[in-house]
Amino acid sequence: MMTKTFLFTALILCFLKGFSQNPVLLEGRILAEELESSTIHIINISRKTGTVNEKEGDFRILVRQGDTLLFSSIQYVNREVEISAEILQKGFLEISLSEDVNVLAEVNLRNTKLTGNLNTDLDNIKVVKDLPLKLSAADINQLKFKEDINDPLKAPEQLAFQQNLVGEGAGSVNILGGIGMITDLLGIKGKEKKPTFKGPVAPMSIQIRERFNDDFFKSSLGIQESKIREFLFFLDDQGISAQMLSDNNKLALIDLLIEQSRIYKETYSLD
Repeated sequence: MMTKTFLFTALILCFLKGFSQNPVLLEGRILAEELESSTIHIINISRKTGTVNEKEGDFRILVRQGDTLLFSSIQYVNREVEISAEILQKGFLEISLSEDVNVLAEVNLRNTKLTGNLNTDLDNIKVVKDLPLKLSAADINQLKFKEDINDPLKAPEQLAFQQNLVGEGAGSVNILGGIGMITDLLGIKGKEKKPTFKGPVAPMSIQIRERFNDDFFKSSLGIQESKIREFLFFLDDQGISAQMLSDNNKLALIDLLIEQSRIYKETYSLD
């Protein structure tokens, strides 16, 4: 009788051990807001396999006890779950994901007064010198980014060719960068580009006058109609950079004109 009991117990233990080693198809459901339009990657880190959720949030994946599942998505906070004996016994895993919210720092677009003089404005603008990663331009050029688990596209294999690199890892060499350094050491200069003559450039006052009508000077800048021409001549003497007339700097130009109109009225004691 004792022998039969021992054999039965050993058989049960072997069955349980074999059951725990064999992968089991685990079903589950993800709970999250706006899940219908999102794709969640369910990755078995231990087995290096993965799947994605269905529209309703349901999923199925092979697991064993002790495996770690990673739930990854750009929209939600990543979460890891270790498969326990209790989860395997239930055969169903329900998991909730919270939305990943990125809070941007407040940006003040008018915290710097522009004078129009490029050198003066650059001196007044605060520049962040120390980046958190403290990478040099050479370090960034050597970086190779591997494919992300969230990216359905495969990472490019020919990174060495695309970056003009020979070799792998830290020993890779930038061919074009090396040639440039050698020519600099030997004093060999490339062909210099000759400046192209584009014809005479109109004074700043004329270019600004062509961009804005009388209502802008009177309503926005507070300049009397009889003083508009005098104000434009005043702008010619302020050394305003031609870059301010670029289409990309429209708002900066208006901000500059508002500031210059204030200086002009204070200089000539105008209301």
